[in-house]
This record gives sequence, structure tokens and C-alpha cells, in this order.
Amino acid sequence: MRTNAAVGGEGLLPAIAEAGKAAAASDVVALLRDPWRSTVMGAWLALLFPCVEVRDALRHALTSSHGSLDAPPLATASVILLGDDAVGALQDYSASDVANGWGACGFVAAAIERLGVVPSVCSPSDTDRQEFAVMFKLAERLHGLR
Repeated sequence: MRTNAAVGGEGLLPAIAEAGKAAAASDVVALLRDPWRSTVMGAWLALLFPCVEVRDALRHALTSSHGSLDAPPLATASVILLGDDAVGALQDYSASDVANGWGACGFVAAAIERLGVVPSVCSPSDTDRQEFAVMFKLAERLHGLR
């Protein structure tokens, strides 16, 4: 949840990669369509399935996220799997986050910055940038295990 993977997540990467071997892209899509706890796991597993169906489900999960518990993993995975195509979904999430006071706009703004775009809704704090950098590094490592 949120940025919990930043603390101790490194040790879990092999187990997540192993779980990914037993999963199919349709399983990941189903996780990304489920409410928040499953969505978080879907975000991490999505990094092992860079197919169109998973990328589309990831984009939808991000735009339909309702807060800081699942938005950080979704945003992180989106930067890696969607690249520049993630900007619109990240900006849309940010607007919803600010309107509803969910608390993850800064983290998502750091993800937008990583894509070389100036966030239009809010600005990330140094803590947001640091947390995103740690999560991004973990996600890159997991993506490389596919």
C-alpha cells in the first residue's frame, strides 16, 4: 500500500517475479480491475506483463484510483509501462486527488516530472521525489526480471 514497498520491498522482488510466472495477463487485468488492495498487487505484477491489455488496464486503474493507498504503485508502474502515454492519466488522477483530498498528488507529480513534464495540478515535495525515486528503482528491477 502507498509507498510501503520502499521499505523492505527489495527482498520481495524475487517472490513477486516468481508469482508472475504462475500468472497470466488476464489475471493481472483482473487484479487491476478489483478494488485497491488487489490493484496494488496488480500494479506490481503488471511490470512483468507489458502487453496491450495490461497497459490499458493499468491506465484505467490509475484514472479510477481513489487515493493514496493504490495511486503510488499505479503511478510508478505507469511511468515504466506507459512512458509518455501515462501523462494524461497521471494528470487526470492528480486533479481528482486534489479535488477529493486523497493525499497522493505530490507523489504522482513526481512521476509526471520523471517523464519530463511539468505537473499541472500540484508540485511534488522533496519527500515525494525521494519516495518516487525509491519506488521507481524497485519497479525497474522487477520489470527487468520478466
